[in-house]
Formats: sequence, C-alpha cells, structure tokens
Amino acid sequence: MNNKKRLFRSIAYLVIIVNCSLFNVNCGKKLDPDPLPLTVKQNLALLQTDPQFVMYFNFKKMRDTKFWEQFLSDSVFSAERNFGGFLNLINQAAGVSISNGIDEMYFSNSWIGDNAIVVKGTFDRKRVNDYVSADTLYTKIDYPNGITVYKQVDANLNFYFKDDFTLCASNYLKQIENTFTVTDTSTAGLLTNFNLLKEIEQIKHKDNLWMISNQKLFIRGIFENFSDMSKKKSNVLPGSEPSDSLSLSDTTQNESMNELFSIYKKINSVAFSLKMTDDIDIIMQNQCEDNNSATELKNRMEAVIALAKLSTTLSGKKPPPAIKLLDKVETEVYDNTVILEAKLSESDIKELRQQKIF
Repeated sequence: MNNKKRLFRSIAYLVIIVNCSLFNVNCGKKLDPDPLPLTVKQNLALLQTDPQFVMYFNFKKMRDTKFWEQFLSDSVFSAERNFGGFLNLINQAAGVSISNGIDEMYFSNSWIGDNAIVVKGTFDRKRVNDYVSADTLYTKIDYPNGITVYKQVDANLNFYFKDDFTLCASNYLKQIENTFTVTDTSTAGLLTNFNLLKEIEQIKHKDNLWMISNQKLFIRGIFENFSDMSKKKSNVLPGSEPSDSLSLSDTTQNESMNELFSIYKKINSVAFSLKMTDDIDIIMQNQCEDNNSATELKNRMEAVIALAKLSTTLSGKKPPPAIKLLDKVETEVYDNTVILEAKLSESDIKELRQQKIF
C-alpha cells in the first residue's frame, strides 16, 4: 500500500508541473498521436490482461538525447521502488543496465499485487545461469521445451528468457507461465483488453516514455494526491495564525480541489508521455466520457490554477518553480480529451531539480 501511495505521489508531482495553465478549447481539432510501433504492440501480449497501469520505456532512444546525458542515469531509475530493485537484480545477474544493454522495458501492475515486466536488450544467458547457480538466494524451475525459470527468493521475483533478446519477469509465477506460448502473432495478455489498447494507441508521444491507466481507483489516487498536496502546502506554521486573506484563499482553494477530485469518475483514462531532445516535452492526457465532461474538467482546473496563483501572490513569497512555469504550458481540448503540454528547457529542469520536485 505504501508503494502505491509513493507511486501516486510521484505522478501527482508530474501533474503539478503539467496541469498549470489556462485551457484553450478547440473541440474541432483531432488528436494526432504517434503510431504504436508493431513490435511494441506485440510485446503488450506479455503483460496482464487487465492491469491497473502500464508503463513503457525506450532507453535506447532516450540514451541518444542530450536530456538523458544531463539529467538521467541508472541511479534515478534504480531508486524507484516499483522496478528499481528489479533493475539492480538484472544488473547483478546479467551485467546490463539501462545505460548499457537494456533497450526497452514494459512494466504493469494489477490490483491483486502481481506485476509483469518485459525487458528487451542484449543478454548473456550463460552468465545469468552461472550467476544463479552460484548464489543460494536463487532457485531454478525447469519446464518442458528447455524453458528455465529463475527465482530470486528474497525478492520473490521469477524471470526467464523468452528468447535471446527478451526477458520476462513477475512476482507471480502463473503470470510467467502464461507467457510461454505467446508468439509474435498471438492475441493474448493486454492485447485482449481492446479498450485499453485503443487508449494506448491515442497516447501522443510513444518514442521515449509513456504511462496509462483506465482504472477509476488509480485515477482517483492521482487526483486525491494532487488534492492532498495542495492542502499540505497551505498549512500554517505552529504558533502563527493565517491572515484573513490567506485563510479565505486557502479555504476556497481546498473547495475547488475537492470539486476537481470529484470529477475523476468522468475520466476514462489518464496518460502521461514524454519526448526528450535537448529539452523535454511533457504531455498529460485526460480522456473523459464526453466533451461536456472534458469542458467541466477544464473549468474546474481553471479555478484551481487561478486560486493557486492568487494564494502565491497573497503570501508575498517568491513563486515556486512549478508556479513560475504556468505560462509555459499549452492546453487544448480535443473532442473528449483534455491535453496539457509543457515544454521545459534545460534551465527550467535545473531549477525544478534544485527544488527537489523530481
């Protein structure tokens, strides 16, 4: 449960960066997402049918960007609790990392706690087998057709090589076994979830990194954490009293956040995607039930953002980086989808990192 709260909080931080601008509504425009590569689509068959969220990373393409060289490294991803331990484990056993050897990674998680991880890269299978055989923390299970599943006992992690370039892992052995018969032409796993697959195809940026969820409780968690963080930021220090203007602003802002939180039921999916070059382009997509719901989300977001600006102005303090970036965000409504896009320069990112926003 704590890991889920941390994940929601991390996503909420991203929401703060992105969800900070007034909306320009253009219902006549059509969203023009990147095409979903066939190889990526095929690998989705190795994930669960109905995950609470799905993440995709193309490290090979990200490594070629200036942004990666300056701001990202193995340590950043290894510190992430949901898959950082897995990356460390694979690095120890196979000698590969996201900086060298790992090209792509797919990660999904379900409500019952089982996860699915697919890693594409270049692996030395003999090295892994020798490493596992010499470590008492590992066990092996042999299956027909020459399949060997390795298990790291302490981490309760099962993994095997589907081929020389594909490693499948899960904390749930049945999930591993479900992938044995999956081929490049199989309609299995997540590919049988036609609604989620359709929503994945609508994600704007697909080259570097994206995440999506169409689970109401997960979407609720994102907005709930956004609301909680807003309330925490308005706390008054012990021994002091808020001014009347600040108290009124905070109360109104909390009411607006509660209204924003309540609209999650009308959101069918939330997706984030990044495109890295010298800078970084961040997009958040809120796909609503219909255009009226998208307009309602836009209106409530506007109220929260306006009050956030007002609260900062009334405090008399220097605006934090997230507030200063409001003017950098462009937002539009495409039919029933609210798009929020922020293009952050090198200086923007450095300032955000100094404030430990990410």
